[in-house]
Amino acid sequence: MGKRFIAFSVVMLLIPALHSGCASAKKNPDGYETILNDPRHDVELARRENSRAVAFLDKGDYDDTETALKAALAADILCGPAHNNLGKVYFHQKKLYMAAWEFQYAMKLMPNQCEPLNNLGLVFEAVGKLDDATDSYAKAATLEPNNVQALGNLARAPIRRGDRDDATRSLLQGLILRDSRPDWLAWEKSTLSQLRAQPAEP
Repeated sequence: MGKRFIAFSVVMLLIPALHSGCASAKKNPDGYETILNDPRHDVELARRENSRAVAFLDKGDYDDTETALKAALAADILCGPAHNNLGKVYFHQKKLYMAAWEFQYAMKLMPNQCEPLNNLGLVFEAVGKLDDATDSYAKAATLEPNNVQALGNLARAPIRRGDRDDATRSLLQGLILRDSRPDWLAWEKSTLSQLRAQPAEP
């Protein structure tokens, strides 16, 4: 029962966890291209198209989101938020290689932002690379120590890996005190209860 509950909970939590300064030639796996230092690049247009894309993304309209984001990146390939949001689209479409590419590009453009690191962790976790996922979540949590999304993911990936140590239990205890997401709170409480019933690892 416990293992089945954790496995089911992981599936239910993984994709929703994703929701939470903008040219030598540069091309991504999907083929859009912009020229660095092209005088036609338009930072404001990129920002407007990215804002339009966010509105589509919030509605789950991934086709229009992708169209708007490609327009943003055609205007300015250095728009980090657009790369991060395009990665979200590809993640939902299960184009995981392309999602990882976009998140990594966003990380380079926004090295002090937690979200691209957290999102890259979701890609690693989706393909079963739990060590890499845990590392990405830990780096994200270092950038934003109070980000419950990154901390929740940082708890989940090691648990999926089989960790039962005191650090994992302590992380869950802290999350229970400040996480306001009902589905996550239920998972955290249930998982902590199960871990307490098991002997801790050294």
